[in-house]
Amino acid sequence: MSKQAERLTDEGVGVPTPYGFDHISIPTRDLALSKQFFIEVLGGTLTAEGAGSAQVEFGNFKIILAPQATGSTPPDAEYPHYAFTVGPDDFLGVKQRLEAYGVPTHDPWGRKNRPHALMYFRDPSGNEFEMFCPAGFTAMPLKLGSRAGGDYTINFSELCYRNLKAPAAKDKLPRVRPQGFNHMTLPVRDMHEGKRFWLTTLGGKVLLDLPDHITVVVGGAEVGMATTDHGWTAKDAEYPHYTFLVKSEDMAAQIESLQSYGVPTSEIWTRNGSDACLYFRDPSGNLWELYCERGFKGATRRGASAGGDYRPDVKALNYEAWKDPGQ
Repeated sequence: MSKQAERLTDEGVGVPTPYGFDHISIPTRDLALSKQFFIEVLGGTLTAEGAGSAQVEFGNFKIILAPQATGSTPPDAEYPHYAFTVGPDDFLGVKQRLEAYGVPTHDPWGRKNRPHALMYFRDPSGNEFEMFCPAGFTAMPLKLGSRAGGDYTINFSELCYRNLKAPAAKDKLPRVRPQGFNHMTLPVRDMHEGKRFWLTTLGGKVLLDLPDHITVVVGGAEVGMATTDHGWTAKDAEYPHYTFLVKSEDMAAQIESLQSYGVPTSEIWTRNGSDACLYFRDPSGNLWELYCERGFKGATRRGASAGGDYRPDVKALNYEAWKDPGQ
């Protein structure tokens, strides 16, 4: 790698950057069941609904549920998963709520010399989530994860299920809920390539660089990466995808940055006549969106919800190689 490439991938120098992270959009095989899970079981707030989709919020964490038969986390996989921040006094209460509705869980676990408590679970469609308690969890001893020197492993297939059950004593369940978004960890074909991608194209910063895990911060969001051979968004699928907020005056520069590295992008389009959206994929195929809420002055195509017929061709956004500064 050249010295210039090393500087770029370490610092993200001179690259336009999203100003925020807006939401994740995940597939659902049954919208009514998914709404029950996120609202009734987990305590989220329904903030938008229409055209067969719904948006549920947990503090700063927006989750859009969209009909799609496939695309959730593979049954045997750890990635992708999306982590909620959960307070130490609420952790076991959330776990109890999940179990009361028939959602499989496992023992809370941790990592050596870190105060974190973690636990995975899935929604009814198979999307995988994590309860992440940053510190202060003392309710019970934590298992030590196998990658952190312990012997505790998780059978991810056993977390899958199809339906919720009615709790025996609904009114006696703990009245707790997750607080908001903490991080997400995505599958990539090469996490070092993934790191270079985010730092060079959209100005990310490295937060954690370990032999088996890299985390970058893009638009204020922690995006973890782990090398694997499957699990990213299917080549012809729109979900899951993940959305960054961009300023109207930065949209053109951010598109130019992506395209200068050989990354295909969709046309700029609008869902409501005021916003501006654009899709692209990272080198592994995970689907992303740049989203400007209002004020974009350039031309946009109108999607169906804005009275038009434009639909992004997500299949055309796939690519095998990009102008990787590390190559």
